[in-house]
Amino acid sequence: MVKRSTAADLLQAIRCVLAGDNYVDPALAARILSPRHGTQCDPGNLSERERSVIQLVALGYSNKEISSRLNLSIKTIETYRTRATDKLELHSRAAIVRFAHSNGWLAELQ
Repeated sequence: MVKRSTAADLLQAIRCVLAGDNYVDPALAARILSPRHGTQCDPGNLSERERSVIQLVALGYSNKEISSRLNLSIKTIETYRTRATDKLELHSRAAIVRFAHSNGWLAELQ
């Protein structure tokens, strides 16, 4: 349900749930079922450095640790990370980890 749902939608949802079924608001269903949901931008759009930074972030390294590991400044690491997450539309570390895992990037560095 969404806040802007009508009273009729709310009643329908309650009846559905009481009957033991699931209910998804039609406004959410379209977003959930769209081809874009659950998929991210093509990882091929990343530079090699952006990919390396995202892999290390997914493995749990801090910006400082990545900076040391790649011999780059922390500011440079932050820039690569920001560019990559913007390109991929990833907005949390958890999203980065899921993305890296789904692309097989975690196994490559372990």
